[in-house]
Amino acid sequence: MIHKIMLSTKMPAPTETLPRILHLLAFDTVATGGSMRHAANALHLTQPAITYAIHALERRLGTVLLTRGRGGSFLTQAGALFAKRAARFAAQLRAAISAATGLDPDGEAVSRHLRQLTDSQLRALVAIDAAQSFRAAAGALGIAEPSLHRPARDIELMLKVNLYRRTPAGLGLSPTGAELARRFLLVMAEIRAGIADVAGSAEAAEARIGIGVLPLAPKTQLIEVVESLLTTHPALRASVIEGSYDDLVRELRSGAIDVVFGALRAPSPFADLAERPILDDPYVVVCRQGHALVGRKGLKPVDIAGFGWVFPTPSLPRRKVLDGILAAWGIVPKVQLETNSIGAIAASVMVSDRLSLWPRSSVEAEPHFAALSVLDIVTPQAKRLVGLTHREDWLPTAIQTTFLARFVRSFNLQDD
Repeated sequence: MIHKIMLSTKMPAPTETLPRILHLLAFDTVATGGSMRHAANALHLTQPAITYAIHALERRLGTVLLTRGRGGSFLTQAGALFAKRAARFAAQLRAAISAATGLDPDGEAVSRHLRQLTDSQLRALVAIDAAQSFRAAAGALGIAEPSLHRPARDIELMLKVNLYRRTPAGLGLSPTGAELARRFLLVMAEIRAGIADVAGSAEAAEARIGIGVLPLAPKTQLIEVVESLLTTHPALRASVIEGSYDDLVRELRSGAIDVVFGALRAPSPFADLAERPILDDPYVVVCRQGHALVGRKGLKPVDIAGFGWVFPTPSLPRRKVLDGILAAWGIVPKVQLETNSIGAIAASVMVSDRLSLWPRSSVEAEPHFAALSVLDIVTPQAKRLVGLTHREDWLPTAIQTTFLARFVRSFNLQDD
């Protein structure tokens, strides 16, 4: 489950109003080819239709993207910024359709599907993904279910792939449909970032960052950096969301958040994610203050063999680490208490003589865990790296780049 632990304002809804697909494709094609005529030919539209699309996009963004002259159409400074996002938008749409259909992303068939894809079809698929069924999606959108079925079925017929299946919740997305919806969400995130780029300043209302944080990450330092950013950039919308690795990665890969902070998997289990180490944060053995073992130097396994443990549940990575450490020490403890709750583990250690495994940074830097004491015993474990996970092809906005630089510096590291 995901928990919001600090929220200056909500992240945008996936069905928010964004520039139309056709307008974005028209701009991308003009920016690439340098003329309205080229775009008209490529998109099978008239030049007045292309001109209208560009003007509509400029009105939506509140800035001029192109200047027109005898030699063609030329990008303004804002246009050059947005052109990078528009190109990524078009490439991601092509990749989405290619992944769903198996067609060549650069082929004419995918180009034809791009020209046919409508905003209502994209919104329908995203809404069904979020609500998990047609009925719930229609209710969330405030429309009749048949009104949702129409664009949803149109895109399925167009792509000639099965996007839907029966589920316990009703008619929902097939695995192919769910993956297409995820990619559509990434496309939408790219355009939100482009709008922020064109706004030109971190003071603009479009400036935002979404940060996922794993339960055992050192949160105090993270929040201090976020708060400093909110102080210097009052219009920034920042969201810090706590959750499990699986939940946060799902949000990250769909563009709902930008980075995840916490223990790295080294390597990431997903080819489209990149990991950036920040600090070595090994697990240590902890107990309550006043425990009989506190203050004793050079403890050996035999010294702790008689004490009970609070175990993480088997599904958590810490459990495998703890089981391995105890096995290496030749200790076979009786498992009396296991929990997936950080608070429950800390509380149990604080009111008993039980021991547990804890990241060193949490004991040293998190005020609410100050009642824990670290025992002086060497644990046989692999290096545990904490850092940031982000999408492999992520292009951060200006304010997101500022956050990354400040956050890395807060650990006294050199930003690369």
